[in-house]
Amino acid sequence: MCGNWSRLGHASLPPTFEQWLGQRAAQTGAGTGVAAEELDDSRIFSAIERLVTSLPQHGFSLAHVAKRAVQSDEAAKNLAQMLVRDFRLPGQYAKRLEELFVHYAKDAREVADLAQLNVTNRTFGALNEAYRQLAERAEGSVQKLGPDRAIGRVEGAAAILVTMEALSRESAREKTSTFKAIARNQPKANWVGKIFKSADGDE
Repeated sequence: MCGNWSRLGHASLPPTFEQWLGQRAAQTGAGTGVAAEELDDSRIFSAIERLVTSLPQHGFSLAHVAKRAVQSDEAAKNLAQMLVRDFRLPGQYAKRLEELFVHYAKDAREVADLAQLNVTNRTFGALNEAYRQLAERAEGSVQKLGPDRAIGRVEGAAAILVTMEALSRESAREKTSTFKAIARNQPKANWVGKIFKSADGDE
């Protein structure tokens, strides 16, 4: 063994069996440590993933209810980065967690629908009915208010409903555009019409 060791270019004597065994044990221990760390990272990610995916099965939901200035995608990214930092996970887990949160996150309306909150649905229905009645009254008052004031009332009511998420922006834009066309195309009452209308009212 000594001859083979010297032919391999080693100037010192070969290690004893006990020394060789100790070196192998140390190397194996170091390798096991790395593997264990990776295994811990995988277990943490799997636990988070299982928590998120199991929420709907137990009547819960991952909901995004932050202010409008913070979009759902941005919030998911921030949450993923925070978890990676706090749990000291490798950077590649941030994107996987972000995609997980984006996929399962729901907004307030979706959560309400999932919970079948009839009160919310009735409230939205009542608000839309109130808006319809206001638009009808404004249409009938165009001659008195003038087109611009009537349009302003309808646009203001639509903006409130959009803020309350009772009406989508697309629907509000469509409704107000239709009302504008009707209001601006109504014939203007001349002084003769106003006189006769006033006379009819006096009778």
